[in-house]
Amino acid sequence: MLGDSRTKPMEILLVEDGLVDARITIHALRRSGVHHRLTLVRTVHEAILFMKRTGIFARAPRLDLLLLDMILPDGTGLDVLEEMLEIHPDSARITTVVLTALEDETYRQRCDELGVYDYIQKPVSEEEFLRVVRDHKKLMIHLQQVAVATADQEAQGSSVSSS
Repeated sequence: MLGDSRTKPMEILLVEDGLVDARITIHALRRSGVHHRLTLVRTVHEAILFMKRTGIFARAPRLDLLLLDMILPDGTGLDVLEEMLEIHPDSARITTVVLTALEDETYRQRCDELGVYDYIQKPVSEEEFLRVVRDHKKLMIHLQQVAVATADQEAQGSSVSSS
């Protein structure tokens, strides 16, 4: 089950300067049944501090999902994505979903180049949004199960070889 308390909560960063849009997203997540913890920031600067775990975000969790508005008061979501590539250049990058009213194909193409998982136009269809979040949570649960199974196999292998 997606809301199963035995799985770790999905760590979500919502980068959204519009409080109405943020509230809609937060309420949709609550109705999703996905066990999660959400942090809301409203600027590119705050998002970067969070991802770097500096300043007031020194104890920030490792993100599982980034929900990103494209137009922010101090820059664009592209600024966040480009900085994220510098912070997480390896394959362990954060799954990103862009939620934007922007209808500029150049931005969308650049998001594709930067590895954005999904690009959803505002006003966001709650059904589409929840499908994306639930799909990511299912993947997260699967990866946790694979990691546990692999660790168990390695532990059994080392105990057999040491006997």
